[in-house]
Amino acid sequence: MKSILSLLIILALVAPAQAQLVATNLSQEAMTLDLDSAATKRLASIEDFVAEKQWDGVATLLRQTQSEKADKLVAIAPGWYVSVARFCQSQAALLPSPGLTAFRRQVDGTAKKWLDDIQDQRGLDPSRQRAAWLRIVRQGFASSSADEALARLAEQSFERADYAAARTYWEMLLPASGSLRSAAGLGLLRHPDPSCDAAQIRAQLILCSLFEKDTERVGQELAAFRRLHGNSEGRIAGREGVLVDLLSSMIADQIAEASKDGETSSLDRHMWTVELPNGSGTEVGEMIPVVVGETLFMSNGESVFAFDATTGRPRWSETAEPARDPQASVIHSLADPIAPKLSIDGRARHSLTAYGDRLYARLGTSITGKAKQETNAHSELVGLDVGDGEGKLVWRIDAKEIDPQDPLSVASPWCFEGPPAADSQRVLVVLRRSLPQDQLNVACFDADTALLLWNRKVGITVASTEEAVNSTSHLELTVAEDSAFVSTDAGAIVAINVHDGATRWVRTYVSDAVISSRDGRREGHTPPIYHDGVLYVAPLDTNLLMAIHAESGLLLWQHQWPDPLRYVLGIARNTLIVQGRSLWGVALATGEPAWPHRRVGNEDPEGFSAGRGVLIHGEVCWPNRDELIIVAGDSGQIMRRIAVRESLGLSGGHLTNCGTSLAISRGAQLSVLGSHR
Repeated sequence: MKSILSLLIILALVAPAQAQLVATNLSQEAMTLDLDSAATKRLASIEDFVAEKQWDGVATLLRQTQSEKADKLVAIAPGWYVSVARFCQSQAALLPSPGLTAFRRQVDGTAKKWLDDIQDQRGLDPSRQRAAWLRIVRQGFASSSADEALARLAEQSFERADYAAARTYWEMLLPASGSLRSAAGLGLLRHPDPSCDAAQIRAQLILCSLFEKDTERVGQELAAFRRLHGNSEGRIAGREGVLVDLLSSMIADQIAEASKDGETSSLDRHMWTVELPNGSGTEVGEMIPVVVGETLFMSNGESVFAFDATTGRPRWSETAEPARDPQASVIHSLADPIAPKLSIDGRARHSLTAYGDRLYARLGTSITGKAKQETNAHSELVGLDVGDGEGKLVWRIDAKEIDPQDPLSVASPWCFEGPPAADSQRVLVVLRRSLPQDQLNVACFDADTALLLWNRKVGITVASTEEAVNSTSHLELTVAEDSAFVSTDAGAIVAINVHDGATRWVRTYVSDAVISSRDGRREGHTPPIYHDGVLYVAPLDTNLLMAIHAESGLLLWQHQWPDPLRYVLGIARNTLIVQGRSLWGVALATGEPAWPHRRVGNEDPEGFSAGRGVLIHGEVCWPNRDELIIVAGDSGQIMRRIAVRESLGLSGGHLTNCGTSLAISRGAQLSVLGSHR
């Protein structure tokens, strides 16, 4: 049963593997990371103990090093760093039987106690259960209790409809052989001797594909399952019997009930337009809306506006007509807006995050890199109740108040980057401060109380900070598989544990911002895209496009792209959609151009992108100056063109899917298109 991930891993391992367990003699990185040379030297000595079959010594060395240096990083290949804890666990899982037995004599008691403690606390909050299971997996992966913790994590993920995370945890319970075994040697975790039935696990993986509606993958996996486990019996989805028969029946039912995805609506009606006010004397930036139910929200960095998505009327207002004065649509504003003293290098971007009935916004000046003489830099996060609270402020966090005991907090206070990532328990956001060096952190707050749960350093950039010029940036986190991923646009991509902030792995690359005398970053917005266990990343400080295994940090492929990419739009079947001056399709498995004619767009500047496109039902809606071009995501074929300038008097801009309508934002202007049907 060979998935896309398995194929990617095979491709990643074509080059010879590192002979050493821990890489040495590494080149200068663009970001200073939290490395520990003593831990590296200690772990490098494992090979000597293994060669002499001193298994008790190996076990003690791994356990003590993990205990003392868990959060430090070690390099296992050029450009690939993992936490000491992860490295120790991956090496323990690869030990031969005598070594594994010796290791378990030292760790099994603790891991079993952790597991028993969870089981004894009936009624424990599901998020606390999850954190406890993850503790076993990430601190005692090779223990005899970790397979049960992995199974619980997979089951809970599946119940939450997080099928990609469920697949990741279930796959850790399958034996590693061939290329996967080699990848495990490079940090891909596989439990050494799971007690779970392999047929049952593979049946659950097919169920993941079925619920993800990936019919092609379901067919391939079922054919492989029939060869491997044709007569195996078990229980799946509440039914017992021969697993292949149960799965075949479920697949037939799904096909019979499935409805085809709708086509993109005709978008031939101009529904409404509004011009938002600019912030206090600042340059107009990009204002990107978000839709929650039937309400469209937008921010200019000082205020948050709410409109009825269909009519444009102010939400929660007595005004019956579309607002001539957008102030009627304001649901929250800064108490004391200020304008920066010095100019800002870069283009401000104002976007929002929605989760459930909560809306989150980053407000204040767009400065994230503060000049030494700038005194008017301010940023804050707000959480608004957009359900029954009709936009009421729930909490507010001032970036300057995050760590008042820090001696640098006065001269160089923290600034929030983009809007946070959020779930029902936590709110995570990237922080930056620029003096004496440019430093990035990730902070986590309680979603209900705004209490700071943790604040962890990501790294410090090697490039010197320009002290006379303000700058702006807009880094956003991508959350999946109990991790937060950030592409720093400064030579590193980082994975962090959402429960405690511990760094899991770092992937580095050559940054143009370091090797160039200019800044080296281009305009755009490219947070990592997560799909089926893989991160797809196009950092703004390089022309590289990369695919990275999300759980381990293993680089699956990378390519220098000929068109400087500004946006990564998403996945259409087996094709990654990216956008620079033109629109491109990229094969997920190889990173090569996927469309026969390579791209949509041409060298004529009038044919270049005029804003960020959007994926709708597997089709890409891509804007140039005069048209919206509808492109089949899997083939690149142009399906139709919508002449918005000629027929509607509008021009291209950043697109946002509003369900049955489409929003176009151009600076401070927002227009919504719909269909006459």
